[in-house]
Amino acid sequence: MMYPNPYDPYGMPPQYDPRMARAAQLAQSARTWLIVCGIGWFVGFMWITGPLAWYQSAQFLREFQGLGLPPPSDVTNLRLLGIITTVMLGVLVLAVMAVVAAVLFFGIAHGTFA
Repeated sequence: MMYPNPYDPYGMPPQYDPRMARAAQLAQSARTWLIVCGIGWFVGFMWITGPLAWYQSAQFLREFQGLGLPPPSDVTNLRLLGIITTVMLGVLVLAVMAVVAAVLFFGIAHGTFA
C-alpha cells in the first residue's frame, strides 16, 4: 500500500478546522435572521423582529470575536437593520403617546371629556 507524500499538497486530505465550521454555521444563522427581519418589515412584524435582530447580531458578534474572526457583512447588516427598526419603533411609540396626550389635554381643556 502506498502512503501519500506529506510534502505533496495534492495528496493530503483537507484539514478540518472547527473554528471555520462554527463560523460558517454562525454566518448561515445571521443570513437567516436577516431574511426573517426583512420579511418582518414587509409583513408588519418589525416591532418584534427589529429588537430581536439587534439582540441576535450582538450574540453573533460576540461569538465571532470569541473565535478571533471578523464578522461577515450579514452580521453587520443585521445589526444595522435591528438598530434602525428599534429606533423607528421608539419614535413611533413616542409619537403615539404625544398624540394621545394632546387629544386628552385638548379634550379636557375644552370640556369634551368632562
